[in-house]
Amino acid sequence: MLLGSAVASPVAVTIEDRDIEGRAVPVGQAIFKCTTPGTIALTFDDGPFQYTQRAMDLLRDGGNMKATFFVNGQNRDSVLNRRPAIERMLRENHQIGHHTWSHPFLTQVSNAEVRKQMIDLENTLFDMTGKIPTYMRPPYFDYNQNTLNIMRDLGYKVIIADIDTKDFETNSPSNYQVAVGKFRDGVAKGGSISLAHDIHEGTVNLILPEMIKIVRQRGLRAVTVGECLGDAPRDWYRYAKRSSTAPPPATQPPTGVVGPGGQCGGSNKWMCASGLCCSQYGWCGDTAQYCANGCQRAFGRCN
Repeated sequence: MLLGSAVASPVAVTIEDRDIEGRAVPVGQAIFKCTTPGTIALTFDDGPFQYTQRAMDLLRDGGNMKATFFVNGQNRDSVLNRRPAIERMLRENHQIGHHTWSHPFLTQVSNAEVRKQMIDLENTLFDMTGKIPTYMRPPYFDYNQNTLNIMRDLGYKVIIADIDTKDFETNSPSNYQVAVGKFRDGVAKGGSISLAHDIHEGTVNLILPEMIKIVRQRGLRAVTVGECLGDAPRDWYRYAKRSSTAPPPATQPPTGVVGPGGQCGGSNKWMCASGLCCSQYGWCGDTAQYCANGCQRAFGRCN
């Protein structure tokens, strides 16, 4: 199932509407920086792994700091073996992001494989938590316009970073200060979304404590990517699989705005992103199952 969420609506979305609901975060566009002053988003890729719980310990003890974990389905370990870490992320109000099933270069695989990488992990995380992330990060920061178009269709907010610690290169006792220096310099230059990896022991035990010190010294709030972009927490996730025929959960946003996570129609009168169709089940997509029988013309295009 293809979801989307960015769109042309017959009802204009005003600045006042966005202020009521929180700033809209676009789907299918590369995002490098936070928009909320005084915040920094610490992000960790490629886990969860054996050091992830320790990372959360350090964040908690550093002042209840929050982070975003862009997880894989199968990388250093299977996500299914790390259920306690996944559950703790949600319990302690960290954010879970999507980092593909097995960490491929997305520009080097077929469109069908890109979608499979996304949907396989969606289904696994939903079975584990009842939630599916609406934020993703392409492995290796490898993306092009085609990648972004697919992520738009799937309803994903694409997060890059403006502080890259390159901790995978320097995380030993002899050289970890190189990564710390990259973080310190990035923060000093106004960077606000950092990249590190919770799969490396040196990153967690040597680099992260220094990152926490720098955040505190600069008087910044370490928050999730969703919070640093002003996105409402309910919009960090979807709550149904793409194959679901159940209607989306009811909330009360302003009439005529683009629905979160590719949802459309219903009592909320959510719109689909430009060029997408609203299916009879309240999801946006661009194939016949959305655009033909049962298509809701009031909330998007129909064939």
